[in-house]
Amino acid sequence: MLRSFRQVFKSNRTPMAAVMIVVLLGLVAYLAPSGQVDAPDTVVARIYGREVLMRDLAEHMQELYQRYGKQASPEALKPFVQSQALRDLTNQKLMEELAERHHVVVTDEEVGARLRAFLRQYPVLLDAQGNLKPTAELKQIFQENGFNPAIQERNLRSELLRSKLIQQAALQVPVDEPWLAIEHRLRQEKVSFQQATLTVDAASVADPGDAALEAVYKAGGERFLQPPRRVIQFVAVDRAALGKDAQADEATLKAAFEARKNDFIEFKARHILFKAEGDAQAQEATAKALLLRERLTKGQSFAKAAEELSEDPSAKGNGGDLGWFRFPQMQKPFSEAAATLKPGEISQPVRTVYGIHLILLEGRREKRFEDVKAQLASEIADTRFNARAQERLEQIRKRANGGDLAAAAKSLGSQAQLSQPFSNEPGVQSEGLPELSQIAGEAFRLKSGEVSKPQRIGDRHLLFRVQEELPEAVPPFKEIRAKVLAAYRIEESRKQALAKAQQALQSGGLQAVGPVSDQAAAPLSGLRDLVAHPGIRKALLETAVGQTTPLLWTQDGKLWVARIGSREPAPALTFESRRSLIQEVQSAEAQKLLSAELQALDQQGRLRPGLSSFWGHFGGIYVNAEAVQVTVEE
Repeated sequence: MLRSFRQVFKSNRTPMAAVMIVVLLGLVAYLAPSGQVDAPDTVVARIYGREVLMRDLAEHMQELYQRYGKQASPEALKPFVQSQALRDLTNQKLMEELAERHHVVVTDEEVGARLRAFLRQYPVLLDAQGNLKPTAELKQIFQENGFNPAIQERNLRSELLRSKLIQQAALQVPVDEPWLAIEHRLRQEKVSFQQATLTVDAASVADPGDAALEAVYKAGGERFLQPPRRVIQFVAVDRAALGKDAQADEATLKAAFEARKNDFIEFKARHILFKAEGDAQAQEATAKALLLRERLTKGQSFAKAAEELSEDPSAKGNGGDLGWFRFPQMQKPFSEAAATLKPGEISQPVRTVYGIHLILLEGRREKRFEDVKAQLASEIADTRFNARAQERLEQIRKRANGGDLAAAAKSLGSQAQLSQPFSNEPGVQSEGLPELSQIAGEAFRLKSGEVSKPQRIGDRHLLFRVQEELPEAVPPFKEIRAKVLAAYRIEESRKQALAKAQQALQSGGLQAVGPVSDQAAAPLSGLRDLVAHPGIRKALLETAVGQTTPLLWTQDGKLWVARIGSREPAPALTFESRRSLIQEVQSAEAQKLLSAELQALDQQGRLRPGLSSFWGHFGGIYVNAEAVQVTVEE
């Protein structure tokens, strides 16, 4: 029977392969991102299989708006708030992934107990016996004060996860006697001293010429060893390359104005928000809004109702006033509803990702063609430039067919150039390619011979091909002359500064070195910037009273020296203080370990954002760029 089955399978190998391909394509289609970007259930990001939905992002943005208060208008703050909200939610999901890997669990009972303890801090939530009021009364108070217990519950769960992860890691940190003694002295021993710093000016050191620099280069050995580098062939298209082809005539501008008239209408409105998640809550909120609308249309004050009933935190101080806004600035359903109203009218309930709104239109004004003509001309020129530059580069890409770009570029009136060799480092530069620092990462992700997609960076569109991969090596002198000169200048300026400081200490004391500041007797642990430097920390702990510390270089390149004025020894450790100090040290180290693990998890996930992780379902970090209007960079 088994033999018969094998024969059947062999004879149907091609149909079975076709079936497997269909199943695989279906799975990819199911896991791939959908095109919808404005629904509450839209996936904004997926972190190791954990989804961040549009409603999650909107909720956290509202929380941040409330936290920032009235520092600026919501529209002005939006790019920052959206970026911060997505970063916070991503970190929360990374924490959950790390907790799962370390088998750390936070139960609903633990979160519930922490939430009840949090709520008991507020007398308004307690009855006469000191217990929390019934759920219905609490819900009413929450709505009146714009408090969302679900958000607080989520935050408490994250805090508990972090706390448990730190506790688990702390148990793995061994603290020996020498380490404990130093930490005890840093916290309890009081030291007073005077300190002086000398700033080094490397730029003032003259270029000694090629002969001297070549000697430095040859003596440097592996000092000038460069990491793996790449050379790219690139084609850039700017506005000048397209000439007047991107400009719009008067007829085109007028047609664009007519087509986009709504974009140039401004509305002044107030709103009342009833928050809602999902259809059930939306129905309940709509019923509330309809009842309230009936009262408002009979004369009840809209502003007063917004102050008392709106669940938008900003409404508490301004009666729901949104000021003047344009059609594209609000969510589409909100703007469409406002556009149908006349001043003084109140809308029917309107649903957005935030919940259900009632809108009172207070004013409306329209801009004339002449007012926006220059803006339209700029926008159309920019759109045409983007389209035609992308089209030209795409044609070059296709004509080159994975090979050299020079001939294809020349056939379309462009020129291919070669970059200087560069490494994948922040701020990397190459003559004629100011955008290099923004594409270096992608250039190192591509293999030799592979071609990038056309992309706009700054004022130009770029297409590039990885021309050559250079291994780790010491490059020829001419290639890195600038780096050799920079190293020479730093070395010479430090020699000069050290000699000057040593002579100054012998003749005139600290004052001759540089500006002097006094530090009153205090534990060194309070001087974080200084004790973070291992050499300075050791000098302050070991230098005798009345003596001068060695001259040391600070992390920002200054020469530092101090004279110890007094030293009050730390009291002896007791059993309890010893145990407490060990726990404190372990906890501090555990937090560093946790931060490093989270950062590594984040970096690994971002290397697999798309198909390689099935859009974040399996071990990657996917961000839905269409749903997130602001690009978010770590």
